[in-house]
Amino acid sequence: MGVSLNPSTILSGQGLDVSSLVQQIISSQSGELTVWENQSSTLATQNGVLEGIENDLTNLQTAVQALADPAGALTSQAATSSNTGVLTATAQNNAVPGTDQIVVNNLATIGAVYTDPVAGGASVSFLPTGATGGDIQLQVGGSTGTTYDIPITPGSNDTLNTLASYINTQSSENNWGVTASVVSDVNGSRLELQSQNTGSTGALAIVANNITGVLDTTDVSDPTASFLPSGQTSGDIQLQIGGASGTTEDLPITAGVNDTLNTLASYINTQSTANNWGVTANVVQDSGGYHLQLTSTGTGPGGDLAFTNNTTTLTVAPNPPTNLTFLAPTGGTNANFTIDGVPFSSASNTVTGAIQGVTLSLISQAPDSPVQLTIGPDTDQITSAINNFVSAYNTVIGDINAQYVVDPTGATPAPPLESDASLRSLQSSILNDSAYALPGATGTSTVNSGIINLASLGINMNNDGTLTVGTNASGESLDEIVGSNPTAVLNFFQNSSSTGFANSFAADLTNLTDPTTGPLNVDVTQNTAQENDLSTDMSNFQTQLNNEQTQLTQEYDSVNASLQAYPLLLQETTEVLGTLGSGTSTTGELISSEPTLTSGL
Repeated sequence: MGVSLNPSTILSGQGLDVSSLVQQIISSQSGELTVWENQSSTLATQNGVLEGIENDLTNLQTAVQALADPAGALTSQAATSSNTGVLTATAQNNAVPGTDQIVVNNLATIGAVYTDPVAGGASVSFLPTGATGGDIQLQVGGSTGTTYDIPITPGSNDTLNTLASYINTQSSENNWGVTASVVSDVNGSRLELQSQNTGSTGALAIVANNITGVLDTTDVSDPTASFLPSGQTSGDIQLQIGGASGTTEDLPITAGVNDTLNTLASYINTQSTANNWGVTANVVQDSGGYHLQLTSTGTGPGGDLAFTNNTTTLTVAPNPPTNLTFLAPTGGTNANFTIDGVPFSSASNTVTGAIQGVTLSLISQAPDSPVQLTIGPDTDQITSAINNFVSAYNTVIGDINAQYVVDPTGATPAPPLESDASLRSLQSSILNDSAYALPGATGTSTVNSGIINLASLGINMNNDGTLTVGTNASGESLDEIVGSNPTAVLNFFQNSSSTGFANSFAADLTNLTDPTTGPLNVDVTQNTAQENDLSTDMSNFQTQLNNEQTQLTQEYDSVNASLQAYPLLLQETTEVLGTLGSGTSTTGELISSEPTLTSGL
């Protein structure tokens, strides 16, 4: 297509439309660029379709590998309980088919311990009046378990609410496996401790519940009598203040000086005042006689008092309890059951190891109602895996078929992979794989109980190459075949010699989906390389056009400047020529010889 100009316009001083003129020239040369762009778009479309089919082919590979996996769905086992209200079970692939009789005598329970109601509520101190501290020891896991010390400090954890919070914090930080809470009813509030574990490992018990900060000796009849052993003139008592992390003060006992309750109390008070022990000693009379009572001014663990060494006849009486009364522990027992008469015990209601490859879930106790547990092939999983294969296979075949649907009228463009040879090769391979039959099998073969190809399983091929799950020549459905002969179904898909249907198909799919040599991946690689080449060519050509556009613009800008100056130049020339040849005749008349110029060419 040529470029046209209007002489009357360009010679009138209006000049050229340089931008439009240059664009016309460049456009006439850019047709090849449009061809390349269309080619690149076609390649990108083909790659998109190829990648989609490759993705579906990978899904088919996954479905086939599931059928070839020796530990996959085809070897799965199911556990069926005759009474799911008593127990349920799951089976692994290594479970041994068979039937067992199970009797659940009792379930594993969590350990728990409660206090009597505290009438004053959950926010009042449970320490006796005047007590400066207390100590509760919680045993977790029975006599062979662990005992945790819970020191009670006034104002810190001496109410039900604060004690529950303290126990929960300690349990969380130190893995006690215990949860504390406060429960209330019309009788008041109670502290509830529950184990987080069932069985004997979760058994709870309170092994100590005393006030601290006070130490009492047992009663003697005379506070003025010596408590040194007969014939002994001296002794020694060591007083521990503040527990194991506190201090130990030595109390040397001398006959006639401080060997009676009265003189020892006086001695301790003198030493405590002089050395800041924070201990007060008194002799207390009660119905049983007289006893020495030491009281610490420290609170909580810092006020603990104890005799760690004592060579006298004085003995320490147990400290009084706090105002909390703990009831007898409950729970913390193992589950007990029998399997075919053999007794078993478990700390958990989820039991593994009692039956090979089977996990039992004990739901309720029923000592008089045996439950029958049957282990056998999981036909639901087997059928589901086969149906998954058929679905994935049909998706791939459908993808391929879609590329061969041609509109005879030509109204609809041909599919992008209509002439792709690799796709036809893939189609041929998959159709051959689906027609596989076990080695040595014939149409009426009894090899593998007659389960020799997909058709014998009731999986039939349609005219378009897709599969339909229906019935075999004998009218049996897939579900019926799997249910009646799961071993033959397994042997058809996989076997020790790797000649099963899934073994063969999986091997071929490994090649077909190879990232480097797989036919569709090869196509994608080639298309991508062509796209890159076209992109380079288009970029180089566009650069060339840009350079030419710049050059043409410069050239026509110069021409345009000259054309725009033409009217003025014409006028000036006309005026100059108009002055040439002017003069006077012999008669005195003015003679004009002015030429006439036109603006035409």
